[in-house]
Order: sequence, then C-alpha cells, then structure tokens
Amino acid sequence: MPSRYACLLVLSASLAAQVPAGHPTVRPGEDRLQKLSALTQGVRGGAVQAAPVARRNFIDEHIFSRMEKDKIPHAPLSTDEEFFRRLHLDLTGRIGDSGELAKFLADADPLKRDKLIDAITTTAAFKSRWTYWFGDLAKSAANRVGNEGKNLFYKWIYDNVHLNRPYNEMVKDMLTANAASNWYVGPASYVARWVVIGLACEDTVHEDTSDELAINSVKHFLGVDLSCVSCHDGANHLEKINLYLASRKREELWKTAAFFGGTRVLRRVEVATTRDEYSIDDEGPGYDSSARTVVRVPRNGKGKVEPAFFLNAATPNPQRPLRSEYAKILTGHPQFARASVNRFWAEMMGVGIVDPPEEFDLFRQDPANPPPAPWTLQPSHPELLNALAEDFVKHNYDLRYLLRTIAKSSAYQLSSRFPGEWRDSYAKFYARKFVRRLTAEQVHDSLVFATNLQTQIPIRDTNIRVRFATELRSPEDLKQPFPGAKDIAFFLDSFGQTNREYSERTNDGDVTQAVLLLNSPFVRGQIKSVPGSYLATLKADKIPQEQIVDKLFWRFLQRAPTPDEKRMALQLNNDEDLQWLLVNKVEFLFNY
Repeated sequence: MPSRYACLLVLSASLAAQVPAGHPTVRPGEDRLQKLSALTQGVRGGAVQAAPVARRNFIDEHIFSRMEKDKIPHAPLSTDEEFFRRLHLDLTGRIGDSGELAKFLADADPLKRDKLIDAITTTAAFKSRWTYWFGDLAKSAANRVGNEGKNLFYKWIYDNVHLNRPYNEMVKDMLTANAASNWYVGPASYVARWVVIGLACEDTVHEDTSDELAINSVKHFLGVDLSCVSCHDGANHLEKINLYLASRKREELWKTAAFFGGTRVLRRVEVATTRDEYSIDDEGPGYDSSARTVVRVPRNGKGKVEPAFFLNAATPNPQRPLRSEYAKILTGHPQFARASVNRFWAEMMGVGIVDPPEEFDLFRQDPANPPPAPWTLQPSHPELLNALAEDFVKHNYDLRYLLRTIAKSSAYQLSSRFPGEWRDSYAKFYARKFVRRLTAEQVHDSLVFATNLQTQIPIRDTNIRVRFATELRSPEDLKQPFPGAKDIAFFLDSFGQTNREYSERTNDGDVTQAVLLLNSPFVRGQIKSVPGSYLATLKADKIPQEQIVDKLFWRFLQRAPTPDEKRMALQLNNDEDLQWLLVNKVEFLFNY
C-alpha cells in the first residue's frame, strides 16, 4: 500500500463512524431479522430524540397501530438528508446528486418527499435499477440463453418497466412465450433459461425442464420453494422446516410440471456451431412420470401425468394451451399478489413480512387458524401483507404504485437511529429503519457517480456502452476486454454480485472487501483528480479549500462535515486522500 495511505489510516479512525470489531454474523438459529437488528445497532447506535410520526397511509395504520397496542417505542422520521440518500439507493441503485440534494433541503414544501418519490420513479436510473433486478430474479445469463437472448430479455423488461405494464401481464408473457428463437422474442428467454441439457448439446431432457420451470416459476412468483418435493415427498423430511411442504407429495410437483408437459424447448443445433439459442413451442409429448432424469433421483411414476395446480388442484381448460392456463391460474391465485408485494417490501424495507421471501409456509399465514405449538405465524404483520396484496390487485398490479406507496409511508421513512435502549424484540415491529450494506452494484455505481469517473463498459455484441453496473445486461458483460475490466469485475464479484448462473448474491462482509476499498486499482483510479472528474472540476473553478471539503462531503456522504472532520480534512492538503477517506467511511458503504 502506498505510504500516504498507511498514514491516513490513523486519521480515518477519527473521521470514520466506527463499527464493533467485525460485522455481526449469523449464528445457528439466528435469522436475517436478528442480523439486521444487530448490524443496525452497531452502525447507527447514536442518540436521537423521540418524536411523533404521522400515519400517512394504510401501511402506517397497520405498523404503528400494532406498536401502539404493544407499547413498542419507535424511531423518529429520518432527516431529509438521510431520506434523500436512502430513497435514491433503494429506487435507483446509487446515491443522488448533491446539487439536487441542496435544492431538496431548501424546499419548504411539506409534500416535497412525495414529489421526490414520484419524480424518481419516472427516471432512467429507476428503470435500469429494476430491469437489472428482474434480470437477477430470472437469472438471465448469456451462457444459458445466448448473448442475443440475454440482451433482448433486458430490453423487453426495460420496456415493460418504462411503460409500467401490470406485473401480472409481464409474468404471463414470460410463462407463455413461444418463439422460433429466444433471440428474437424477449420474454421467451425466461422459459429457455431453465432448460436441462443431458449428455449432448442437443439432448434437452423434457421432464427435467418441465420440473425446473414449475419449481422456479412457483418460487419466483408465489414465494414457495418446491425444490425438496421435486425429489421426494415432504413427509419425514420437512416437518421441522415447512409445515405446508411436509404435507406435499412428489406427485403434486409432477402435476404442476405437467402444465409444461406440452412445452418443447429445443436447442438450435442446425447452425454451424451449437449455441445457447432455443426454439419454444407447444408440440411436446406431455409429462411422463417414468421418464429419465439427469438432475434428480429417478422418477418412480407410471406413465403420463395430467396437470393440476399444486395450491388448489385447479385443472386446465382442455380447449386452451396448457401454459396459458397455468399462467392464468398462477397469477389469479391470492398467493401471487401476496408473494409479489412481500418481495418488493423486502427490497425496500430490508426484510420481508415473510422472510426469506421465497420460503412461505402456507400453513402458518392465517391468524384465525394459527399453527400448532411450537410453530408460530410466519408473517410479522399478516393483516398488512393481505392489505398490501389487495391494494396491489385493486391498482391492477402496478409496480410503480406499489413502490411509491411503500416509500411514502412513515414506516419506510423512519430513522435508523433509535431513541433510548434498543431491544432486538422491537425489530419485528419495524420500529426503526434497518441498516444494510450496499449491494455490489450499489457500491460501484455510487462510487463512479460520486467521482464522475465512469468507465464506458461495452455491452457484448452491441454498439452500446454503459456507465453503471445496473445498466449491464448481465454480469457477463464484464468478462470481455476493455480498460479496467478485470479490476471492475473482481471488485463487483468480491462484494457479492451474482453471476446468474451458479453463484447466489450475498451481502456478507469479508476482509477482501476492506482491502479492495483501501487499495484496489479500481478505487485508486476512481479517486484521482483527472480531467472530467468531479474533483478536477472543483479545482478548475478555483473555489476555496474549505468549500472543496464541504462539497466532497456532500457529494460522497450527502451531509456536511462535522467541525472535527472539517478540521482534519483541511490538514490533509490532498483532496485525493480526502476522497479515499470518504469512500472508506462506514456510512458510505451502508444504506441507512
């Protein structure tokens, strides 16, 4: 490490907000809510004054009425600076512009937060962030659907987010698309992604593919993970994990997969070089419960299985295409709306009303029919979950409306700082905002936005160049030669980016991340005062050094420096060093 950075570590101990040694980790028996509670207290444990909070919509009525009933104290509202930063990170995937923040702070309009929410949810940054999110959900990867298929799927999702198409219609399109090639029909890559290949490139294993489509569509859109019952009955396996799934049989998975029994996903092998390109039609042979498998224990069934939906045993209209019937049954079931709003709630609030969002236990949802002891209800707020789902359906599955409704609630806008003594038992009430480490893409995009040094990243097989990780069509776009590619790819991978093929996203901290923030080629390059950078622009304007310090704090941390921070920053005599310090402050790395 360059010597000046070693010296600056001494100053950073004074400048940086401190976290207890090591980030809190999950011990056996702990859940994500407990981890977030401990992390939040470690990062944002400073004193704050209690203050009354207005109830702004039906979310607040549920959240604050329950706290009032159970005599649970809660945090005050976040400051305008905290709210501005949080909202941009959650809705656009990166911090906001410090100039826009100054205007927001000067605005005396009592409705300015609502207006900011409405404005952000129409921006290109908002559309890119949620398009990228959908790509992660569907695991759209070039190595599975071809580069052209991956690019087209991104464009199709972006157009849907841009037009604010109803979510149920988007899901129906993904489940029902036919195509001579998924490289020419955007939503077809959702189905193509789950094809199972056998011993040769052209060997698509029909029943395994049907199973994968059933498992993943149910997990993504109903929040229930059928992976275990795809190999065996739930009885004698899942009684201590999921009461509902413990009662399900493998044959029920087959019946759900049989909705895809007529679906043929065939690899395009007529081209000179076999590629990840697939045709999709409804000319399949049906689902054979005795067919071979290359990914599961052998099937022990006998012959053709007739389709029936696992949640309610609904059967298809024989006059209609099977996948169209499946999509209609799936999106029409109340669990579709409940799982959908819970997934987006978790994205905004840090933890789902049912958490994890893909592990619903359907026998533990109804307060009127509680599960047997020692089991408890799974949702932290079952009535709120139902109310959100009903409101989502009432507003025609409008995702933009849903995100705005959550963001406009006082529950979302609470401070992460808490008055008085915090107890972990308060966490399930959403009594404060939970602190989260930024995702890999948020760290990258916030840093390049703050410094205004953005690498032009090429999108494979196109003439398109992008500046932010959330504009990538998939992480594979980084696996090609361009200046800084290896450093950027390693940085994002080390912070937990999923490759959408075999790795899962993680937000756990480790030593590698600390080393990269301190001394990686990527970070060292970002803090340089070179032409075009934010710092170089400040210097070219020849403004006083005190103002440069102030502007850098506002730019990176979206707040003013404290008197001690400003005094020490002025002693540095090197603004690149100050930028390095700001990037390494705990509050830069966390969404609070």
